Amino acid sequence: MNSIKIFVNNQRYLYLLKVKIQHFINSFRKSILGNNNFIQNRGIFFKVKLDIIGNKNTIRIGKKTMLYDMTIFIRGDNHILTIDENCIIKGGSFWFEDSLCKIHIGKDTTIESAHLAVTENASTISIGDDCMFSDGIVLRTGDSHAIIDEDKNIKINDAQDIIIGNHVWIGSRSTILKGVVVGDNAIIGTGSIVTKSVLGNSISVGIPARMIKSNVGWSRNRFYNV
Repeated sequence: MNSIKIFVNNQRYLYLLKVKIQHFINSFRKSILGNNNFIQNRGIFFKVKLDIIGNKNTIRIGKKTMLYDMTIFIRGDNHILTIDENCIIKGGSFWFEDSLCKIHIGKDTTIESAHLAVTENASTISIGDDCMFSDGIVLRTGDSHAIIDEDKNIKINDAQDIIIGNHVWIGSRSTILKGVVVGDNAIIGTGSIVTKSVLGNSISVGIPARMIKSNVGWSRNRFYNV
């Protein structure tokens, strides 16, 4: 009887191992068209879709960083995605258009889900160390379509960089628009739309977001006043 149990358990273990291995293989889905694209992954990809059409694009993932259930979408050439060590990014997408765009995420940053889009040539999204993004976050450097001043016949909605400082907390379903700089230790409240730069050590909320308190900080740990 014991030998039968051992056999059954071994068979079950082998089956589960096979399923896990197959799931891992299927989860790393790649579609890369172009020349001289470079991927350096020192972290963990799980259910990550690579959708790349272009040349000389670079992806660098740091040690102990985990990307889960998300898409890296690249169209164009010479884009750079860099994620430093010990980050956890659970959903959403990194989105590149045109050419020479950059997304950089500093170490120890966590993102529940976000759509980070760099559009138009040479635009950048830079996120500092130890930031905490909730779910449904959107950052866009451009509009992806042109708005024309018909009197002057010129485009009036050029892309602008977005810079997020160190240790920034962004609440659920918030949107950070082009040209915004968020200072270190800032907090962006749930559902905010940030159209102007935000001072460090402050809380900003609303549509459009406005500062409601300064001289504050925040921690990932819970504190209780005695």
